[in-house]
Amino acid sequence: LRCRKFFKKTKEALAPSLLQVAYSFSHFCILMDVAGHSMTPSTQQFSWSHLAVVAALVIAAAVSGGCNDMPSPVGAEFLPDTAQPTTLSSQDTLLIEAAITERWQQPIFNSGVLYIGRFHNLEARTLLRFTNIPDTLPHITATNILEVSLLLTPERYTLGDSTGGATFVPMRVHKVLRPWTPKATWDTLFATGDAGVIDPTEVGVWNDPIPLRDTAEPLRIELTSAGRELIAEWLRFQADSVLRRQIYGIALIPAGTATAVRSFATQAIGRLDRPVPMLEVVYRPSADSADTIRLTAGYAASFISPVEADTIRYLVLQPGIQYVPVLRIRLDALPPLAAIHRAELRLFLDTTACWTGNRERSRMLIITPSDTIPSPWTSGLTATYDATSRAYISKQIAPPLEYWLRKQQRGTFLISLPATELYGHLDRLTFIRSGTLEPQLFIVYSRRPQP
Repeated sequence: LRCRKFFKKTKEALAPSLLQVAYSFSHFCILMDVAGHSMTPSTQQFSWSHLAVVAALVIAAAVSGGCNDMPSPVGAEFLPDTAQPTTLSSQDTLLIEAAITERWQQPIFNSGVLYIGRFHNLEARTLLRFTNIPDTLPHITATNILEVSLLLTPERYTLGDSTGGATFVPMRVHKVLRPWTPKATWDTLFATGDAGVIDPTEVGVWNDPIPLRDTAEPLRIELTSAGRELIAEWLRFQADSVLRRQIYGIALIPAGTATAVRSFATQAIGRLDRPVPMLEVVYRPSADSADTIRLTAGYAASFISPVEADTIRYLVLQPGIQYVPVLRIRLDALPPLAAIHRAELRLFLDTTACWTGNRERSRMLIITPSDTIPSPWTSGLTATYDATSRAYISKQIAPPLEYWLRKQQRGTFLISLPATELYGHLDRLTFIRSGTLEPQLFIVYSRRPQP
């Protein structure tokens, strides 16, 4: 009876398996109690003492076994503390202390694409320098040269008027008067005008529309008599180790009537399979024969005029001109050693102020952490375009934010395009800079438990 009362009181606290053992044991006690009437006193005392030991062992095993059970899969995911997450928003907390547009001087040299033309007040021009001029033809004069053609391979991209399946990009070919390097930009060559840089004499002219096709035949621009004299001069200079340094190449300048900027192919570093601008020279080595030499443009660079942009209302991103949005982040509103669980950056696009060519607008941005203290991020994070909110959204920025929080509580994000698009077009993206749709930053964090 004592056993039955004990197990009845602990029924709700013990596991089902233990209750089953307990009830079995109680029934066993009852049987032993009945059988005890037929036992001798010494036998009864021996049996009950052993039963008490067995009962103690069963209870101890059940309690100790329960303490050693492994947590369930759900319980194993619980944090070992009671930290509560907190959300900070740049809408009510100073997290973005500056959102500005900077203009960098970025050369477009042997990048695989060249630009020529005009759009609004933007001008794109190209310089070519030929690196395989033979040094064995100094005797060739302009009268020996029958024909000179400049071959340019157009590509599909255009910025501006492309109605009728073609672009109107009339251009003029001129001699370059001064040296230029792969690091040359518009500011270093043309900031004060063309005087001393471009010879005003035209040596070639193109006035025809350029068809828009996926695969187009090269343009063939015939050089004038002045162009043939220029080639004869190069052949003479190339044979002289001093004079050859004065061969600076040619410039392709768009006419004022151009209505679009057109892209042309050239070789890129590591991409020698692409078409390359070429001069095809047909000459007479003797009175009764003709021969052809082809000069390839080993140096090919484009220069984009730095047109103004509304950087008061917008953060402007535009390759070529190299407008780069810059976000300066401030994290002193977070407690020291806070654990940043999630962060999100939103950049809202004003499509009415964008410049868009005949290619799809980029759906991805590169967000590069940049600060004076070296950080472990050597490659950029990404933001993807959400058509519903018309915003580029990044959810990958928590690691650099936590890094900055540990170091100097400040950092800088640079906004750019993927490398495949950085030189592939001149489109302009305009992100709203102020108002309710200004750049937004959200941070979810928790305080770390203090010892």
